[in-house]
Order: sequence, then C-alpha cells, then structure tokens
Amino acid sequence: MPGPAHRGLLRWLSGRGYLLMAITTVFWSGNAVIGRAVHETMPPVALNFWCWIVALPVFAVLARPHLREDWPLVRRHWPILLLFAILGISVYNSFAYIGLNTTTAINMLLINTARPVVIVLLSYAFFRERPSALQAAGFLLALCGTLGILARGDIEVLVGVRFIAGDLWVVAATVAWALYTVLYPRRPSIHPTSLMLVTIVMGLAVLLPFFLWENLRIRTMEITPQTFWVIGYLGLIMGAAGYVCYNRVVEVLGANRAGLISYLVPIVGTGLAIFFLGERLHGFHVAGIGLILVGVVLATGKRRRGN
Repeated sequence: MPGPAHRGLLRWLSGRGYLLMAITTVFWSGNAVIGRAVHETMPPVALNFWCWIVALPVFAVLARPHLREDWPLVRRHWPILLLFAILGISVYNSFAYIGLNTTTAINMLLINTARPVVIVLLSYAFFRERPSALQAAGFLLALCGTLGILARGDIEVLVGVRFIAGDLWVVAATVAWALYTVLYPRRPSIHPTSLMLVTIVMGLAVLLPFFLWENLRIRTMEITPQTFWVIGYLGLIMGAAGYVCYNRVVEVLGANRAGLISYLVPIVGTGLAIFFLGERLHGFHVAGIGLILVGVVLATGKRRRGN
C-alpha cells in the first residue's frame, strides 16, 4: 500500500488535468505503433482481450477496499456501466486493431484527431452543449484536415467515398471513444478503481464470444517472447495507467478539453511510427496536420480567454 508521501503525490497529481493529459499522451502514443507492428502475428480481438486480462488483477487489488461500498450503486446503474464497458473496453481497441491490419499507424493516429469534433457534436446532440462560433470554425478546420488525411490528398477519393476498410474501422473506433468520453461525466458516483474493475469484467464478458470465434475460425495468437512484452505494455501502461489518467482528465477538465489529447497523441505517435516502422510522412499528412493545428488554436483560444 502507498505511504503518506505517495498518497500526497497522487492526490496532488489527480488535480493537475493538463499534466495528466501529457502523461496520457505518452502512455497512448505507442498503441497504434505496436498494434501495427504485431498485426501479422497477433489477431486484433485476442490482442485486446489479453491486454485487459493483464490489467484486470491490478484493478481487482486497487478496487478491493471500495467495491463493497460501491456495489449498490453498481447494481443500480449497471446499464450505463455496461455501455462504458462496450465502448471503452470491448469496441475501441478491437476496432482500432482490426483497422491496423490494413491501414498504417500514422493514418490511425491522424484519423483519431477527428475525436474532438465528434465529442463536440455528441455533446450538443445529447446535452445541448453548444460550441462558440470560433470553436465551431476551429473544429471544422480540424475535420477538413482529417478528411484530407483519409483521402490521402486525392479529392477523387472523397468524391467517390472510397476509403479503405482499415480507415473505416478506425473511424468507428473513434466514434465509440468519443461517445465514451461524452457519457463518462454521467457515471455513477463510485470510486474510479471500482468503475474500472466493473467495466473491465463486463467488457471481457462481451469480448469473450468474439475472442473464441476469432481463435477457432480465423487464426490463433502466436506465443513468442514478443507476445508477453506487447501484452504487458498494452495491458499495464496503455490500459491500466492510461485509462485511469484519461478518466481523471475528463473529470478535471471536461469532455471537450479531454478530446485535445487526440491532437497530442499523433505528434508523438507519428514520430514513433516513422522511427520504428519506417513509415513515411507524406505531403497530405503535413497539410492535414497544418489544418488541424490551426483548428486547435481557433477552438481553444476563446475558451482560454474566458477562463
């Protein structure tokens, strides 16, 4: 158990939303790179399933002091917890890893920059949270940058709506994560570790039949030394630590600001993809990033002045 000094540090860190945003960015930047690197040897659903199996004991230990007190609220609010589990545990990474079978890590990272736009749209659709005109213009520019990346700089691709399958899987994953972010502030008032434990268990239950089907009908996971360190990293760093930090960012800064992580992860992740995977940065990537960055400045400038 952590001592008083460690508890004090964790308490201090839990209130530093932008620092937690930076930490989450570092934890998550390797996800797309690793998912792309192992796509030939590690099936997507199995990769997601085993990562959460690794994270499960961590939260089982951390949630033990809180779960008994939280259990009545868990039982009362199980539908929303199940939705969190499906969106955040079962769907997001499974769809992302499926997409990485055919698209590149750079494309996944940059498609994810559409997340803040989707978060704002869903926030308005569900809770009538309106962005300002300047923010709307910024998000529109960022969306145009993302569409340019999806089209690979070819306007005919957009006209003909000819996206490759991997891109569409990543888009679906992005929408799932945006919905998770928008709904997260409406969670029941239970301890964060209890919330994570319950959603992981539910998410694994949802994943189980798909994992078995993939294992029996598609392909099995190859067991190599690489398998253990990949699952260990994704389960403990990306999964356990990353989700705890991200959820706290949503609590401290709100859903719309938390979405800005989607603009930070590609910067670090693209560098990792170029360095480790030998992927190339094309002109349409640079143009898309330029539009996205201008959009971020517009979308956040007025909000900062209002604080």
